[in-house]
Amino acid sequence: MQDIQSISTKDLRDNLAEILEKVAIGGQSFRVKKFGKEKALIIPPKKEQKKKLKKIDLSKLPAFGMWKDREDMKDSAAWVRMIREKNSRRIYESK
Repeated sequence: MQDIQSISTKDLRDNLAEILEKVAIGGQSFRVKKFGKEKALIIPPKKEQKKKLKKIDLSKLPAFGMWKDREDMKDSAAWVRMIREKNSRRIYESK
C-alpha cells in the first residue's frame, strides 16, 4: 500500500478536483487534517469483482414451447399485429 499523504482542509478545498483525480486514477490516499487533528481519510474504492452469472438453458424451463401447438400463433408478428389492431379500434355507435 502506498504512503498516505497528509493535507490540510484548506489544501483539500483549494485542490479538490486534482486530489480526487489522484485518488481515482492514481490510487493515492490522503489524510485530511484540520488544526493538526485528523478529520478524514480519502482512499480509492475497492475494485468490485464481477459475479459470474450462471447460464440457464431456456429450453429446459417449463414454459418453453407451451404455445408451440397453437395454429393461430404460427406467425407471432401477425398474431401480435392482429391483437393490437383489435384492441386499438374505437367503436362509435350511431344514434
